[in-house]
Amino acid sequence: MGNRSGIAVSWSRHGGADCIRLAGLAEVTGPAGLAGPSGAGSDAQVRIHPATAVALGTAPPTAGRLLRDGPDLCFLPRFPFLDGTVYVVTVDGAAVAELTRAGSDEPATTGVLAIHPSAATVPRNLLRAYIWFSAPMSEGYAAGHVRLVDDASDTDASDTDHGDVLAGALLATEQELWDTGRRRLTVLLDPARIKRGLASHREAGYPLRSGTPFRLVVDDGLRDARGQRLRAGADRRYQVAGDERRHVDPHAWTLRVPPAGSTEPLRVGFDRPLDHGLIARCLRVVGPEGRPVDGVADVGAEERSWQLAPRHGWAPGPHRLVVDPVLEDLAGNSVGRVFDRDLARPTDDPRDAGPVTLPFRPT
Repeated sequence: MGNRSGIAVSWSRHGGADCIRLAGLAEVTGPAGLAGPSGAGSDAQVRIHPATAVALGTAPPTAGRLLRDGPDLCFLPRFPFLDGTVYVVTVDGAAVAELTRAGSDEPATTGVLAIHPSAATVPRNLLRAYIWFSAPMSEGYAAGHVRLVDDASDTDASDTDHGDVLAGALLATEQELWDTGRRRLTVLLDPARIKRGLASHREAGYPLRSGTPFRLVVDDGLRDARGQRLRAGADRRYQVAGDERRHVDPHAWTLRVPPAGSTEPLRVGFDRPLDHGLIARCLRVVGPEGRPVDGVADVGAEERSWQLAPRHGWAPGPHRLVVDPVLEDLAGNSVGRVFDRDLARPTDDPRDAGPVTLPFRPT
């Protein structure tokens, strides 16, 4: 329990759920910046942060809502409080209490399934990465447990703690970028340091350096939706090449066309690694009479290929691979535009934003 400046803060219950109770406050503004439960329009603001996030100065406040309970206010989090975590309660930016959530004896069961890109080499102007988990995760903790570090070849690669953090490489966001199931986290490198001409680029340069390897590290302190740590940390090592500043061009791809009547997959080879999170939703196959081909799609190694195996044999006749123009490569260049456009280069001009079609015919 905490008690500073006449405000008493304690763990409590409200409506059958765990909450943080504040006594001695009248009207406030809630965690999302909305008018508090009293509706009186006071400018006071209540925020809840994990202590580790406060120390790093990176994470947004814990999502939740403030409810009036008699003379007190109760903060109910959007997702459950995490066992073994210290929470800092602030009012108008001043810390008024620290509350420690009791630890749990349950074993850790959640792990990292994959880190993308899976390519061993990425461009210096890499824009984003993805981390997949085996179970739903908690929000608000990634900034303290996901980082880019330089890679020293003379250290133990199995040790996720080695290497210096690449300061400011990742974009600090108000809200973490989770999919709807909270099992895939999107990690953005700071676009302002990638785009030439912007102040951050001029002052700090690219987040990555050509020829200097780095690792994306996820430590085991990241919490799942139950509040448990990960079974183990994970990382992926990358080499850094030069910049990639071309449109994605589907006409540069190769197609291996299956025979009619078979269930062999259509295989599509890309001219460079593409964005793993966009490939699945940006490619589709249309058969004769414009009907979609139902099947099982799969992204290939290093995001350099894609295939579709039909559930039924390929029909004879004309087919089309349809490419959504928002499909991007690892540097954020899409079919329709170059992410960091050079106005002096006509090849960087935006292109027709319509879908691109690649015809083929099973034979």
